[in-house]
Amino acid sequence: MRRRVLGGVHMPSADRAGRLTGDIYLPDGSGPPGGGEDTAGPVLLVRTAYGRSRMTDEALAWSSRGVTVVVQDVRGRYDSDGDWQPYRHETADGAAAVEWVRDQPWAAGRPLVAYGASYSAFCAWAVAVARPAQVDAVISVAPSLGLRSAKFEPAGILRLAEHAGWWFLHGEGRTSRVQLTERMLAQEKDLLRHLPVAEIGDLAWPGTRRWREVLHHDDAAVRAGELTDADLAALSVPVLHVGGLYDLFLPETVRLWQLAGSAVAHRPHRTMLLGPWDHGFGLSGATRIGAREHGPRARRLLGPLLAGWLLATDRADRVTYFLPGAGRWYEGSAWPPGPTTATIWYATDGGALTREPGRPAGAVTFLDDPADPFPSREPGADRRDLLGRADAVCFETGPLTEAVTLTGDPIAVLHTGTDAEDTDWVVRLLERQTDGTVVSLAQGSARHRPATDGSLEVILTPIVARVAAGSSLVLQVSSSDFPDLARSLNRAGDRTTGTGWSLAHQQVNHGGDRATRVTLPVLDDSGAAS
Repeated sequence: MRRRVLGGVHMPSADRAGRLTGDIYLPDGSGPPGGGEDTAGPVLLVRTAYGRSRMTDEALAWSSRGVTVVVQDVRGRYDSDGDWQPYRHETADGAAAVEWVRDQPWAAGRPLVAYGASYSAFCAWAVAVARPAQVDAVISVAPSLGLRSAKFEPAGILRLAEHAGWWFLHGEGRTSRVQLTERMLAQEKDLLRHLPVAEIGDLAWPGTRRWREVLHHDDAAVRAGELTDADLAALSVPVLHVGGLYDLFLPETVRLWQLAGSAVAHRPHRTMLLGPWDHGFGLSGATRIGAREHGPRARRLLGPLLAGWLLATDRADRVTYFLPGAGRWYEGSAWPPGPTTATIWYATDGGALTREPGRPAGAVTFLDDPADPFPSREPGADRRDLLGRADAVCFETGPLTEAVTLTGDPIAVLHTGTDAEDTDWVVRLLERQTDGTVVSLAQGSARHRPATDGSLEVILTPIVARVAAGSSLVLQVSSSDFPDLARSLNRAGDRTTGTGWSLAHQQVNHGGDRATRVTLPVLDDSGAAS
């Protein structure tokens, strides 16, 4: 039997209000189990908002390995009926898709695996939550697990560039407006600087209807369709988690590794792969991200790795990660790999970052001007030109006498002051390499809402790095990261509707009983196995 593709197959939506459309890729020998041509390969279900035709090459590759692939356009996108509302209908419609697939003769008796990347990863998790007894495994690549987690910082600050780029490209159209959005952002260079932020949608090509509904992390449209931690913790299926070290969704990948199945008495097997990738996942074959060249060992084809896991007959808990700075892949059974030692570095006078606590109290100041915000850079970019800006403060270790490996979640504790009614703090851990290149290792943000002792705790993004001897670590504190983050206007009120701003005199305290510091997870040399 030759491979077959069934195109434009109609499937029911959850409420039967319209038809959802998909393609089915049947491999050789895809008859019902028990027949002479049966391969008993799994069925892979992919639900996508980005057009099922984009999956053609990958689906054909999967079917060549004996996997049956179902690729469905989600409600209101491309050839599927209905009104497109991001995330809202995916759990219910995903359940309907599972039930339809399970009724097909070519799926009888076969394992059903929910698979997706980015938005489709959310769809895969939603399918597993909706029909846990009928889904046998999940493959989750760079999960965008909802508008709130994807488009807002944990502190609630709007990720302006990411949100606007995605919304104008995908958020309201039946099809993605790739060329139109690219041309708009290239020509309207000041679009994201416009105030108020709420009007940016009116100025887009074309204008949007729902932009104003998705600008606050607690808006109903932002929280639509969210999966609960309890539902994810109760999942009893093996999962392959895939994340990019330079991808916006790395924290979500790691969080799901820690959360999914955690409430199950006999926790299902889980595997995590963290590579030196951004959201493109190395599909171009390049080994460089910005200023960081990772070397030939970094190049791994994601497809065969996914297929190897899917078709494996036995699975064990495993974490495989690439270590920038070492140029090698490492394996372990847990994340973060251990043992690690929590190492505290203290900000002190003279812009130093030291291991010595109890230094004299002091403070450094800077001026935050929303008209000239501290600028963003692409992942992996050389940030040396930003070290001299006057709207940030830096504390540096000086050249390290020996190399250190950092794996896990750094935590910064700030003691700050401001004369602004409302403001933000952005924290970065940087590496100044021996050739002068400065790269970001981890970052985080906070609104100015100090604890009773005046401190702000900022959990930075997961860190995976080998910092060479002779390099130095830099703790940098600013009050903006524009356009990646929407600017604080340094005034009380809704920053998405405000048009005016105020200068803010910012203060970072150090030493004494108000010690700004960062705790870094240092991996013992015995904790990494290549």
